[in-house]
Amino acid sequence: MNISNELKVGLTILLAVLIGFLGYRAMGDLPLFRRSKVINTTFSRADGLTPGSYIYVNGVKVGSVKSLTLSDENDVDVKMTFNLGVKIPNDSEAHLQSSGLLEDKVIVIERGNSNKYLSDGDYINGVYDSGMFETLKKEGQQLSKDVSDSFGKLNAFLANLNDTFDEEGQGKIDSTLTNLQQSTDEVAALMRHRRAELEQSITHAQRFLANMDTISTENQAKIDSMMAGLDRSVTELEQLSSELNQTNKQLQQVLMKINNGQGSLGKLVNDPALYDNLENLSGELSTLIENINEDPGKYLKHMRLVDIF
Repeated sequence: MNISNELKVGLTILLAVLIGFLGYRAMGDLPLFRRSKVINTTFSRADGLTPGSYIYVNGVKVGSVKSLTLSDENDVDVKMTFNLGVKIPNDSEAHLQSSGLLEDKVIVIERGNSNKYLSDGDYINGVYDSGMFETLKKEGQQLSKDVSDSFGKLNAFLANLNDTFDEEGQGKIDSTLTNLQQSTDEVAALMRHRRAELEQSITHAQRFLANMDTISTENQAKIDSMMAGLDRSVTELEQLSSELNQTNKQLQQVLMKINNGQGSLGKLVNDPALYDNLENLSGELSTLIENINEDPGKYLKHMRLVDIF
């Protein structure tokens, strides 16, 4: 069977188109013979993100980036293709993150809690997450600024310090240092001359401490007995204090009763009439005794001797 040249050219072109289509979908990480679901998002910037970059959900690759376009507001519109079997809640977020030390960009879908899922052509919110190198760059810039400010303040401080130490101030400092050096030399000379006396004093102190230790060891039994006696004395004093407190309480009760007019003593203290009667009785008894002493016969003349004895 002879095939014409036109048919060969047509088959070659068709085969090239087919290979190009399959290669495009393979390079774009798209399914070869089935449709995919397209979801749109927007990022403030898309450094390192390219068509074909992977999309992950819980660490599993579920799609890839289809295209990137710059919007009128200078944002980056991204079309993402997902496998048809992947269900994404409509309150999910797309996070643009770095992958590895080379700062390759991937999109990670943070799934929401909605019961409704995204359909083909829907939109989800995009969030740009700074990578490790970007964070280090910002921190390095801030650190460099802080170091520069610190050096500036240090230079200003040194300049002010230099202005403060004028010739007069430097002279005072030199004089102070000279006096300090002289005092140090005098102390050193005194230490040299009095070294023997200092060593003797230290020796005496050591002997004294040794004697105190020996005395303490030899009289340990007496010290223990003394401490035991002190403990007993403290116990007895506590008991005596308790008894005194009890006696004080009883005395307070008696005084309260007397003050309230209870009992004979209370009535005597609180009843002025009784006191006056006792005072009058005492006066009359004194008068009677004086009369008997002056004229006993007057009171004994009616008594007979038999009655008396």
